[in-house]
Amino acid sequence: MKKRGIILSNSKDPYINHAVEEILFTTYVDYEQILFLWINDPAVIFGRNQNPFREIDVCFAQSKGIQLLRRVSGGGTVYHDAGNINYSFIEHASIYDETSHFGIIKDAIEKFGVTLSVSQRKDLSVDGKKVSGSAFYLKGMRRLHHGTLLIDVDLETLWNSLKVNDDVFKSRFIGSRSIPSVPSQVVNLKQLKPEIKVPDVMNAIVDSFYSANAYGVTNLTMHEVFEAHEPAITKLMNRHASWEWVFGETPNFTFKGEDDNLYEFVNGTVKSTGNIDNLCTIHTTFQGGQLCF
Repeated sequence: MKKRGIILSNSKDPYINHAVEEILFTTYVDYEQILFLWINDPAVIFGRNQNPFREIDVCFAQSKGIQLLRRVSGGGTVYHDAGNINYSFIEHASIYDETSHFGIIKDAIEKFGVTLSVSQRKDLSVDGKKVSGSAFYLKGMRRLHHGTLLIDVDLETLWNSLKVNDDVFKSRFIGSRSIPSVPSQVVNLKQLKPEIKVPDVMNAIVDSFYSANAYGVTNLTMHEVFEAHEPAITKLMNRHASWEWVFGETPNFTFKGEDDNLYEFVNGTVKSTGNIDNLCTIHTTFQGGQLCF
């Protein structure tokens, strides 16, 4: 009989959590299903084929110490902080079932008197306002469905971090094949039920997962994963945090500045018809990772 496991992260470092998620996906193949739950410190997480310069106010994020991270999966750009729960369902293709994943999350939230619905875009929402978005990744016979759950997120910082409504700014990006985010109205679950708390929701998701699997679940720990897979985890952490991955993997694009100069981003390097310093609200060298449009 194949094993099913659950693991709750004791770290809020987004680079650690995404590295562990990748290790669980690639190496824990004797588990036909794993549920991984974690909370990140303030971070903006964006899809594999997205342009962070277009989606994110990079200078604002970096000035506030908000980490930037490119996922291995597709999907749009999201803001994480301590008021957001992240969940990952990691499964073998033979049992992969998004309906059951959403069912586990919905069942957990219904315990607080809130009914969620699944949209055509595979978001979880209440009265048309999103409380959870999802992204997906597959490789070989492994499948990953991971998502967010807004409990008590700092929505002001969320909107300040993202370029969601700046259509004039976005129109200056020319010829890019990056995948744009789709803006959505969002709501915190705490706005609907003031008594709701992140730890309580985390426990409810755990209970729902156990119940769905008739309590035939193995508990995994972060310590065990690190003990078994170092230095691979640290290597993945460093990769996720590197300029080459966060910015350098951006699909090629051209940006038209307010001075009408064109700035071409090609394979991780930039060429300009004008002074590149004009691009930077906060000036450092481009390879230092702080090119701010």
